[in-house]
Amino acid sequence: MKKNNKGFTLFEIILVAFLFSIISAAIFSVLATGRNSMSAGESQMSVQQACRNSLDAMVKEMRQTAASKIPDVPATGVNYSSITFQVPTAISATGPTWSSNIQYSLGGLNGTQLLRTQSGNQKVLGNNISSVVFNRSVANPSVVNISVTAQKNTFSGFTARQSSITLTSRVKLRN
Repeated sequence: MKKNNKGFTLFEIILVAFLFSIISAAIFSVLATGRNSMSAGESQMSVQQACRNSLDAMVKEMRQTAASKIPDVPATGVNYSSITFQVPTAISATGPTWSSNIQYSLGGLNGTQLLRTQSGNQKVLGNNISSVVFNRSVANPSVVNISVTAQKNTFSGFTARQSSITLTSRVKLRN
């Protein structure tokens, strides 16, 4: 009598299961690496955007002031962590009318928010800001140098990553 063996042996089933698990592990590893890279990229992008938006807002407003209207950052080349200034609100034949004091400084949530304060009202210009530096040189007192550093910690899986960026700008005072 002839035997009809149309099934798989135990060894064949174990071999296929082993190969399938190796291929699945490799695919999972590639997907996990891609997810971590995407998370790191998104974090870096949000840090850059926060830093850029903060710096742009300060530059636009500070261009309107005059060197004489920045009392707390003298033209000595020394770095300061805040700046107070005034901008013109109206211009008449007798000269400009100046606003109340505007101040940029760090504060807010854990001291990592860039704040704009005017007449007691605070506005958050940026989050995850770790440092802001203002200075003016003796050689060119009508230029304010601004440096903004932003950083953010992200935790993807068991790995902690820190995204950090520093942007600088030079503001030529117009008035």
